[in-house]
Amino acid sequence: MRRVVRCLIIAAAAAILTACRSDEPQQTATAVYQDSVVNIQALRATATVARARVQTTLDYAGTRVGQAESARAFLVSNLISLGTEAAHIEENLAQLEQIATPVSFNTPAEQASGATTAVAPPSKPRPGAIVTPPVVTPAPTATESGPRLENITMASGVNEFECARDVNPRFTPASAAIYVVGRAYRIPAGATISSAWRRAGEDVVSFSFHREHEINDNCIWFYIDQTDTPFTVGSWSVEISVDGVPLSSPVAFQIVAN
Repeated sequence: MRRVVRCLIIAAAAAILTACRSDEPQQTATAVYQDSVVNIQALRATATVARARVQTTLDYAGTRVGQAESARAFLVSNLISLGTEAAHIEENLAQLEQIATPVSFNTPAEQASGATTAVAPPSKPRPGAIVTPPVVTPAPTATESGPRLENITMASGVNEFECARDVNPRFTPASAAIYVVGRAYRIPAGATISSAWRRAGEDVVSFSFHREHEINDNCIWFYIDQTDTPFTVGSWSVEISVDGVPLSSPVAFQIVAN
């Protein structure tokens, strides 16, 4: 009888141990799966943050590049309006870009293998050489005894005296109109007064009118609106002349994004 009871006890213990062993792999697999889910969620969150940071950096870089291009175009337009030849400006910009190009150095692997890379030094004037700027022939200008224009300004409109109601060198593509206003002296009767509007040094639109009476110490103005030409973002200028003779240097202004 004792043997029978002992056998039953041993059989029951073996069954319990077998059941425990069968549960262990399932519990281990469940734990591993849960850990994998947590790790995947963490990786997704990290990747999302990294992608957002990269996109922010790209957006910022694009904005800075656009601002640099606008500043470059504005500077070139002003230099051209002051009488500098466009070819001379482009030549100097090319030299600056060549000097600003980073110099490549040999990598440690190239140095170990004895490979060398020849780097040409930036071109510079020879010692003692004199760099002569190109000769610019000035355009005809108004004289003290002839027609002249003073206090030239850009504005958004004119007042009841036909003079500028404000001073505004910056406009947007949504601006209603862009005015150039100045006080004219000694413009004879029968003269033709003209305005030439340019964007980045290129002619865009021009206007002229014939004056039957003399103008002396009075404001004159021209304007453009969206029906004349689109207000494209960039560097602009306008020049006023009488009978083909400019009354002053071109007046620069900017059209900037809203």
